[in-house]
Formats: sequence, C-alpha cells, structure tokens
Amino acid sequence: MTRIRLSARTAAALAAAALAVLTSCSGAPSTKGIPAVRSIDFGLFEGAWYEIARIPVPVARDWVGTTDTYIPNDDGTWRVLYEGYKGGFDGKKGVMRQKLRIPDPAVAGEMSARPFPFTWLPYRLVYWNEADRTMLVTSGTMDFLWLMAKDPVPPPEVYEGLVEESRRLGFDVSRLERVPQGRP
Repeated sequence: MTRIRLSARTAAALAAAALAVLTSCSGAPSTKGIPAVRSIDFGLFEGAWYEIARIPVPVARDWVGTTDTYIPNDDGTWRVLYEGYKGGFDGKKGVMRQKLRIPDPAVAGEMSARPFPFTWLPYRLVYWNEADRTMLVTSGTMDFLWLMAKDPVPPPEVYEGLVEESRRLGFDVSRLERVPQGRP
C-alpha cells in the first residue's frame, strides 16, 4: 500500500473543505433572509480587524488574539489573512489565507470567500458601523458569526450593541465567545 504524505497546508485545506461540506449539510438555518450591507467604505475595510467575539468554529476554536487583515488586489479581489495564537498568547501563531471577491458591487457586503482552491463560500457582512468601526460577518448559515472591530477592545457599550444587533438578526448570542485580544 502506498502512503500519501500531505503538506500541513494541504491537510488544513482538506480539513476546511470537509468542514464546509459538513456545515452545508448540517441543516442550520440559512442567512439568506438577512440583508447584506449594501455600501462599505473600503478605505476603512482595508487593514486589520480584531475578532472580539465569535460563534466558535472547530478550526480556530482555541485561538486568541485573532485578526482578519484585508489586503486589496489589483483585480478588485481581496486577500484575507486570518491570524491568531493557538491555545493562548504563548502558543504557536496560526495563519489561514483566503481570497475574497464581491460578485455584485451594488451589494458590497454580499461576498464570496475562497479558503481553498476551486471552492467559493458565502462571506456576508450583515452589519457595518463606520462610527464605531465595527462589523458583523457571517456565512451562508446561522452557525457562523464574527463580531469584528478596528479596536482590539472596544468600549463595553459598543460590544453590547454588536451583541444586540446579532440577536436582532436572529443569531443565538448564547453561543458567542469573547476572544481575548492583547497579551495579559
């Protein structure tokens, strides 16, 4: 029997693909009924965003200090670097890369992400607040939600506002986990 050796990157991509397939078959309610943000200030969107809370996903369940960094490409797509520390701030730094596109500029928040070759998944901005520099990102199902901010630790009233908006949109906020940011 021949053994096949996979690089860590290939193994991670295959694990992500399996997660995507399992999630799409999970029967979780769709987010299609939640309107995506129509207009985004891409100057503000660009750069690092701190993940301040999330409905946990298995691939990064124990990550802390997580950020999404959005880097524009010349062709109108974006590179996204999801980075964090596995198990704690002293843990190994993890990085996941994906490509982001906006199929219809008239609905800027209705995006697609490609975390691995040949597969585009829903990536939806369903809340955008320029004043607070915050956003809510989800996928195609209610099983995924990320509360993002330009500040690593926004004021408590900003965080509570994001939680309330998440609840209003129909997400199970009891599943939210705060993400530690910054070394203690």
